Amino acid sequence: MKIIVIGSSVLETTCQINTNFKEGDNVILDNRIETGGGTAGNIAYVLGKWGAETYIASMLGADDFANKIKKEFESVGVRTDYIETSYDKTTGQSLVLVNSTTKEITTFDILSNSFLKKYSFAVEPDIIVTDGNDYNATIATFDRYSKAQSYYVVKRINKYTDDLCRYAKFLIFNKNTAELVSNSKIDFGNSATIVNTYNRLKQKYSEAEIIITLGEKGSVYSLNSNIKIMPPVKTEYVDANGAFETYVGALIYGMANNFGLERSIAYATIASSMSVSRLSARNSVPSLNEVSNYYDGKFGAQYNPNKTKVEEPKNTSESKNEVKNDNNNVMTNIETGSNINTTEVIDNTPVAPNMNTSEETEKTPVFNANPTSEQSQVVNNNPPQGAN
Repeated sequence: MKIIVIGSSVLETTCQINTNFKEGDNVILDNRIETGGGTAGNIAYVLGKWGAETYIASMLGADDFANKIKKEFESVGVRTDYIETSYDKTTGQSLVLVNSTTKEITTFDILSNSFLKKYSFAVEPDIIVTDGNDYNATIATFDRYSKAQSYYVVKRINKYTDDLCRYAKFLIFNKNTAELVSNSKIDFGNSATIVNTYNRLKQKYSEAEIIITLGEKGSVYSLNSNIKIMPPVKTEYVDANGAFETYVGALIYGMANNFGLERSIAYATIASSMSVSRLSARNSVPSLNEVSNYYDGKFGAQYNPNKTKVEEPKNTSESKNEVKNDNNNVMTNIETGSNINTTEVIDNTPVAPNMNTSEETEKTPVFNANPTSEQSQVVNNNPPQGAN
């Protein structure tokens, strides 16, 4: 499967701080981690690291930053044939400050606002992924390769968001963008608000498969007319920057390898949960084996595609800046999360369970105590659909 990812690639500098600051302060930053970044860039990096045939289509400047970004892509097998060079604008940059005390993330983006000029590719993609940053390139690619699976990763809202949502076959929102596009508010203490937000999006974009990530609360999706929650797995929290892109990359990897929607979401959930235990978006991306081994440990290796073990891609190489986990394997810090709560849809009227996922309620029964095969539960050792 050939995957083309269209959108932003930047040079990202991540610094960990241990104090609050305000405007006018003189803040000294050290121990920086410098890698590539950007929504499209990070998704392509995940796919490349996991061995998918991935091409990144992005505009960079004619500078050393661009060279560093290209080398990092190539180190994990991402093809850079469709990176174009702008001679009048520099490569975009992003400064990410992670407060080790409050766990808050502050980001400063210096965007180049330069866009692709070429919209044709020598390869015919099976999957097209866009972050919506380059509208013209996205629409041209969607139209030219209309048979490809198309994914719009709605991390930010712009004037083209509604139009792109009507083009793409898969829409992946975060909580903030889901609320803005649906004109509704999600209250984790009231599950009906989650159902309402999802249904509003589905009404606007009825032809699309819709997924909403909810950070530490998991993600929402629908399967066989049921709105379902996939909870995260517990892990030590260090830095959530890049977790969204890790989720998306893992999800698309699963779909590209015929895992089916629910198993792909399970992989995405495991990968993003692992990523928050490490500093820096790129350095936090877990290996395919880490995610596959965790999944197999929960459901058994018999659920791997084609009944074979998922092999780590040979072209994977670790960044020199990677912060190693103290236990050398992040899975040792992860334990099972809460039960999957399901919302059964009957005559298009959702009946919502209590989806408060606090420590106190994590062990409460799921909505349907005797789930059908369509309502499988990750934590009950029933494999997500698509695992067979």
